[in-house]
Amino acid sequence: MSSEIDFSLFKAALRRRWWIILLCMALALVVAAGIGLAQGRPYEASNTLLVQSPRYQWRFANEITAITDQRRDFQREILAIARSDEIAQAAAKTLEAAGLEPAITPQALTSAVAVRAGDGNTIVVTATADDAERAAAYARAWTQALIASARDVYGAAKDLAVFQAELQDLEATMLQMETALAETRSRTGIYSHSAIPDEIMKPSINLQQTNQVTEILADYLVDLQNIRLLRGKLAEATADTDLTQLPWELLAGPVLSQRELISPEIARANLDTPAALLELLSQEENALQATATALEEKTSQLRDTLASDWYDFELIFRERNQARDLYQIMFRKVNELQLQERADPSLLTVVGSLDPIVAHVRAPLLGLLATAAVAGLIVGVLIAVWVEVSGRRKSV
Repeated sequence: MSSEIDFSLFKAALRRRWWIILLCMALALVVAAGIGLAQGRPYEASNTLLVQSPRYQWRFANEITAITDQRRDFQREILAIARSDEIAQAAAKTLEAAGLEPAITPQALTSAVAVRAGDGNTIVVTATADDAERAAAYARAWTQALIASARDVYGAAKDLAVFQAELQDLEATMLQMETALAETRSRTGIYSHSAIPDEIMKPSINLQQTNQVTEILADYLVDLQNIRLLRGKLAEATADTDLTQLPWELLAGPVLSQRELISPEIARANLDTPAALLELLSQEENALQATATALEEKTSQLRDTLASDWYDFELIFRERNQARDLYQIMFRKVNELQLQERADPSLLTVVGSLDPIVAHVRAPLLGLLATAAVAGLIVGVLIAVWVEVSGRRKSV
């Protein structure tokens, strides 16, 4: 029963208070038209940027390799960068430096610029302003700031600066090692693994002395062995032994000949006195043994010194080679990054020109009027029903 009364009330309000509904709709349309016309026709400038994953995998040196994850969503990453406060601040500084917008703040610029994902792997930067030049400047500054930021994040500029600094340090280290190696070679005379001609090499003094002392020691040891042999045979000789058949020519060695204390002639001249000859051989043996012992000690010292020289040389030579290898690796890496910086500087490419496309746009007036008409209709019906209910109550 109440629903029938309410429905009849609604029909009565529409039949008798229709002018209220029309008046509310008219007022709503007038207000909407005024608002739409007051908004004017702003300008929109837009740039479209293509997001590309890294096109190359640079592998000049296996020792220093870059790792690229092809599964990453670079469009989402760059969208996050494009909407950051850092981009707004950089764009505001660009506008201020150009003298276009000296007083604009990053917050105001953020309100005027919208960044969205476009079709495919694209990003659209749209700026809105009251005149075309300002809208284009906003979009251009924002686009430039975004490209520069993507270049810093995804490009090779920062890595290149780091590797160039490392290359300079390695070059200085390599030059230090070269100088140290040259000093070691000059001090020791060791030029192992060197392409320097033999005629200009400085021979090692320790090596020369070692060779000389070793040769002299060898002569002493040979003559010493010969004297021991003859002394032993002479000591074993009997009255029937023919002493002239002993190998007295062994006494013609270089050391014995230089000393001139005993020789084959001296020995043969004293065969009649074997005891005296045996004593002479014993004295010479003792003298040669004492000298040979001293030469062995000196040879040992020289060999220790030569071994130390070789150790120093091999150590500095190995360190120089390591420094050179590291320098070559870093040198190839720097060349790789320089080429990457020229060929693949960032992941963003402007579609078309950096100058944005500018369009003169108007607020959607028809949609605004339609919305106002519906709102006026609803308000008018409510007011008409309320007036109808109030009239009935007064009549009762």
